[in-house]
Amino acid sequence: MDTALENGDFAVGANGFPKRIDGVDELLQRAKICLRVPLGQFPYLPELGSRLHTLRAGDDGNDALALTMAQEALKRLPQLRVEQAVCSAEEPLAVSVALAWPGGESVVEVQL
Repeated sequence: MDTALENGDFAVGANGFPKRIDGVDELLQRAKICLRVPLGQFPYLPELGSRLHTLRAGDDGNDALALTMAQEALKRLPQLRVEQAVCSAEEPLAVSVALAWPGGESVVEVQL
């Protein structure tokens, strides 16, 4: 069980307390954190994060690089499989990462 995050802060439930999440919601939140945090920027766990922030719009092979980088970032979440990564062509660069797990799938959008 974890606390839900929303807009960079704790999400608040109807009772005014931090909202709790578990199961698939918790798994996807962890994936979003791993993909959105630049690798090495969290001092308490330097291996947390991704290298997606090193991509630049218009570079050749961005989709293939983003796929590899997303797979690296999520290797600590073996329940998830990275199916695809697609980069936008213009600035600001965005990466759509398609994720799958037994019984479901989702797309996570990472704004760089």
